[in-house]
Amino acid sequence: MGATTAKIKTSSLINNYSLLINNYAKDKNIIAIVKANAYGHGAIEISKFLERKEVSYLGVANLDEALELKNNKIRKKILILGSIDDDEIIKAIKLNIMFTVYDYDQISFLASLDLKKIKFHLKVDTGMNRLGISIDEVDKAIKKISNNRNLIIEGIYTHLAEADKKNSSFTKKQIKCFESVVKSFKEKGFNIKFIHASNSSGILNYDSQIFNTVRPGLFLYGLSSERKLKPAMTLESKIIKIRVLKKGDSVSYGRTFVSKKKMVIGVIPIGYADGLPRALSNKGYVYCKGKKCKILGRVCMDLTMIDITNIKNIRVGQKIVIFDDNLQSASMLASTINTIPYDIVCGISKRVMRSYT
Repeated sequence: MGATTAKIKTSSLINNYSLLINNYAKDKNIIAIVKANAYGHGAIEISKFLERKEVSYLGVANLDEALELKNNKIRKKILILGSIDDDEIIKAIKLNIMFTVYDYDQISFLASLDLKKIKFHLKVDTGMNRLGISIDEVDKAIKKISNNRNLIIEGIYTHLAEADKKNSSFTKKQIKCFESVVKSFKEKGFNIKFIHASNSSGILNYDSQIFNTVRPGLFLYGLSSERKLKPAMTLESKIIKIRVLKKGDSVSYGRTFVSKKKMVIGVIPIGYADGLPRALSNKGYVYCKGKKCKILGRVCMDLTMIDITNIKNIRVGQKIVIFDDNLQSASMLASTINTIPYDIVCGISKRVMRSYT
């Protein structure tokens, strides 16, 4: 096992999935989000875990992520939620990979194809101003799809801009708008199997009678606000070098840290190329033997230096905890630099070894 390892607990994944099924998604379809390497947790292994669960789709960002799952013999159905061009659409259709239509021109392109029964999910923009057909395009989209029997909307969805805020008037407005869009499709005779808007925060804070599908991401990995969730990932490293500083010695690039007294520092083999944010330089903490150790100087590409002056009986090989479910969560680490836990876990690069227990 490498000196720096992301350890994923299967027991935490089981806990989080069970909480979802029993408390929040009874009788709902589940699109489990495994994009961005399953939020850093390892898309292949997480998908293998989810194949044994009642999940309708695995959600990915693009065709490349979908092909990675396919090439690793993942048999669960896959839904592309993000970017896809015309050539990729044709490839996805041939490979039986579900995709999202998020632009009216894509509907026109599909209508021009000499193919039968093209299934897709339609994304509607209700205020995120990102992907999705606009509200003023809904009527002509309905007409275009109605006039082509080979176009089949299997799912329709939107994305909530501030679902993490309870009782958000903007979110309620988005939901009302989306409900109106779905009603318009139903009135024209569309029978849509998957209707969804709720990401992890939406699952916790909002619901609608028309939603029959949820899209858990961070929820599965234990990084949402629900207290019963268990973070699945622990990020650990090891001390590979111990140095003694005298007063006036500096540490790392730019000499941004200068010792004011005699100190003992440890060098750990993790840097910003591994996913430890450079913004933690001279600011963040890690843990050694249960005690906080400050990051000294700038986080380097491959290495980081920490203060171990007050840690007794320490030696090379000593375990260092970057974040876990006890001493310091990914959310706590994120708050140190005013970011979100997504940013932390998604940033753990593929050169960091993953282990699954």
